[in-house]
Amino acid sequence: NNYEHETVKPVELIKALILSSSRNGDTIFDPFMGSGTTGVACKRLNRNFIGCEISEKYFNIAKTRIEKQTEPMDLIF
Repeated sequence: NNYEHETVKPVELIKALILSSSRNGDTIFDPFMGSGTTGVACKRLNRNFIGCEISEKYFNIAKTRIEKQTEPMDLIF
C-alpha cells in the first residue's frame, strides 16, 4: 500500500525495530510520522505512540490508518 507517501516503510520492518528496542506498554515517539506506519506497528504490539507530522495531508492519512488499527494483533510480551 502506498498511502500517497514516497517513503512508506513496511509495517513488519518497523515492528522488528520496535520489538528489539522496547517493551510491552512502552511509549514510542516518531518525530517524522509520515503515513503512520510506526503508529500502526505500535498498536499491533501494544505500545503507546506519539507522532509528529508537519504535513496536514500526511497527518490525516496517518490518523486514519492508525485509527483503523483498532486492537493489538500480536500478543508479544
